[in-house]
Order: sequence, then structure tokens, then C-alpha cells
Amino acid sequence: MEGFTASARDGFLPEMDIQFLRDGTPVLIHDDTADRTLDGATGDIRDLSREEWDSVTITSPTGGPPAQTVTLEELLDELGGEVVLVPEIKPGATSAEVDDVLDQFDERELQDSLIVQSFDFEAAATVAERGYTSLFLFGGELPEESPAQIVEAGIDWVGPNRDLPAEDVAALTRVGLKVAPYGLKTAEDVAVLPDGVSGWFTDDPWDD
Repeated sequence: MEGFTASARDGFLPEMDIQFLRDGTPVLIHDDTADRTLDGATGDIRDLSREEWDSVTITSPTGGPPAQTVTLEELLDELGGEVVLVPEIKPGATSAEVDDVLDQFDERELQDSLIVQSFDFEAAATVAERGYTSLFLFGGELPEESPAQIVEAGIDWVGPNRDLPAEDVAALTRVGLKVAPYGLKTAEDVAVLPDGVSGWFTDDPWDD
């Protein structure tokens, strides 16, 4: 939770990844397995019970003290409606799980304070259909869906890998899509972004 609250405090938009436990509880973790980032558990996140999730800790990537795990509900209790959050529903989520996450957002009336991301086009389209600002993620090449099809699905934003060529960025912005590349690490990375981008994702917004 500390990273989310710190980025919000300093004026950045907190980004987080949503995976699901065995009982369907949405939790915040990037990987679909526990091995790399959790201390006290191994294997698939989907195989963990809620009790197991609550008992493990997050390993600090910089050698600092461990942190407590966080559920989506806990994040929304802390920051929901206070700042713009940018959650990603990770690949592998079922349509029912996508709907469950959006239902939780509905219950808190968060339509105006979320940008919801997904690498899954159908999930991104569902997000838009449910009235949320949707961001469709993809890699360093244009997806099989055309820019026009993305717009027709009601999607407002796209998040390509930073390596997407400038001419492809231009093709996206020409149809009115906002482009926010991911994978940037330094100010130098930002300086070489092509014209037309509306924002970007970075793991460490405090790093020069």
C-alpha cells in the first residue's frame, strides 16, 4: 500500500495490477505466481486462499523491509475516489471476474476516478461498455484490431510498449486515441518519445 499512497501524495497516478485468489478475491500483484515477489508462498496466485494471502509479505526489490499484501477492496478503502487510479485487470481474468471488479467500482461510484487497463481487447471493450475510461494495452507492434475498431469499441486510451514506432503512434492519435506507452525507466526515455503521446508509465516516477 505504501507505494500507492506515496505516488498519490506526490501527484502521480497510482498504477496497480489485479490478479485473483482461489476464492475469486481480487488482489494487487503483478505476477501470476508468488515466487518472485512474495515471502511465505509459492506457486500460482490463483491457488492461494485468502488466509494464505493475508499471511505472506511482499519482498522489497531494494532490500527494504517487507510490506503487507493488499486486496483491491483495501486499496479502494484507502484511495478510492480520492485520486485517479489506473488498475490493470491482468490476462487470464474470466468475464465474470472482470464484471466482479467493475461491480466493485460501481458500488463506490468510481466512474470518474479510474482508468482501467487490460491486454485483453474483449475485457477493455467491456470496461468501456460499463462506462469506465478504458485503456487497451499491447506490445511494440499494432494489435490485430485496427485503430478504428479500438475506437468503435468505446476505448479512449491505448498503452503500447515504448518501442512502438512513431508512425504507428501517429496512426493511433489520428483516430482520436490517447497514447500512453509503458516501459519507460528514465527521463531520457521520456525525451525520445514520439510526438502525440498523452502520458506514460514508469516503474519509478521519482527517478531522474
